[in-house]
Amino acid sequence: MMRIPCTLALFATLVSAGQAADPEPKLLPSVFDRANASYESGDFTGAEAFYRRIIDSGVENGVVFYNLGNACFKQKKIGQAIYYWEKARQILPHDADTRVNLELAGLYVVDRIEEVPASLLTRWLKRTVGFLTMEQESWLVLGLFLIANILAAVCICTRRPSVAVRALVSALAIGLLALVFAASLTWKAYESKHTNRGVVVAERVEIRSGPGTENITVFTLHEGIVLRVHSQVSGWYQVSLPNGWSGWLPSNSVWIL
Repeated sequence: MMRIPCTLALFATLVSAGQAADPEPKLLPSVFDRANASYESGDFTGAEAFYRRIIDSGVENGVVFYNLGNACFKQKKIGQAIYYWEKARQILPHDADTRVNLELAGLYVVDRIEEVPASLLTRWLKRTVGFLTMEQESWLVLGLFLIANILAAVCICTRRPSVAVRALVSALAIGLLALVFAASLTWKAYESKHTNRGVVVAERVEIRSGPGTENITVFTLHEGIVLRVHSQVSGWYQVSLPNGWSGWLPSNSVWIL
């Protein structure tokens, strides 16, 4: 990936869509070029406007989200920068620059939320399930399923017992692997449908005991915190944090990933 150098290391790195790991969609190339040019000239507000124009047109592209996060960070919009880098990570889960930017941006987040310690098995499962995107895993399951069927056909059709045995064993092994990845894919589909994550983009927001300003404030959060969103009632989200705390906040203070 070619990186276009800017004024700050790490946070100030743009990606050229035509040369990035995420294929360039059929977006407005002139708008993307103008966005990059504005960024390089120091016009971060203008760059943000151009990148948002691409996203508002319906484009879901990791490169654009990554660059938009950079433009927001340059304007000290920490919450929005983290949001767009998280969006980029959903599409480009193995991009090192996105990961590093998120880690360093965490240093600018005011709140320090300690996660409830997870077991070694739970951490391993999360890493394993998150290694591939849903699209990648779908193609992998399909490929393994086809290979298993081809080997099964070889087992049935061949007249050589030794070949039939090897084909059968290979088909069973690959079929089992396909089932494992299919289970992982099913879990991801369930999570994406029933579990929402969001990023606090308001500079400061009070978390209340119920949906409405008449309820007491139980704690306060600042921008950049990633949390889980469980339900919505009359413009309020019920949310929870990794440490187990929960409450309600105005829906306009959180952007859903």
